[in-house]
Amino acid sequence: MKKLFQFFAAAMMVMPMLASAHGPTRQMVQETIFINAAPEEVWAMVGDFSGLDKWHPAVASTELKDDKTRVLTLNAEGNPTITEELDKLDDEKMMMVYKIEEMTVVKTIEFNSQETPYYTLPVTNYKSWLSVKAKDGGSEVKWKGKFYRSFMANPPVPEGQSDQDAVDAITGVYTSGLNNLKAIMEK
Repeated sequence: MKKLFQFFAAAMMVMPMLASAHGPTRQMVQETIFINAAPEEVWAMVGDFSGLDKWHPAVASTELKDDKTRVLTLNAEGNPTITEELDKLDDEKMMMVYKIEEMTVVKTIEFNSQETPYYTLPVTNYKSWLSVKAKDGGSEVKWKGKFYRSFMANPPVPEGQSDQDAVDAITGVYTSGLNNLKAIMEK
């Protein structure tokens, strides 16, 4: 019994160290907005994979490389880009699934004796779902994303590269885009 107690005591001491000794955990952000416009009209705007620049204020231009690849140039210093690949576009269900394939490195710092890149967004392995549904005589637009922070090593984490920084960045992308979409569609 004494040995069992010692084992559990030792395990309890090690658990906090194990919890902080791993890389990033998968994060999720979901934002929803009601728009007083017909779902078909909202989907015509949202479902255009080549037209994100028509409704998202952070996107200066959208260039379609092929049917499933777009390059977004952002309204930010240095005009960073994000290359995204379309996984699924379903006009009947008014739903789109896409993922980030590549982003501009906007700066590089020395952190823990290693070159650490900062990308356009502080995320990696990003996948997103965008949908429009009829609701209360208008439209419900839902934008959901799953991702990891871009700094994949164990803590400590450089400034601006934490899980919370990744969540905050994607939340900002979604809310600014959805709020602008609502303003455009309800004019």
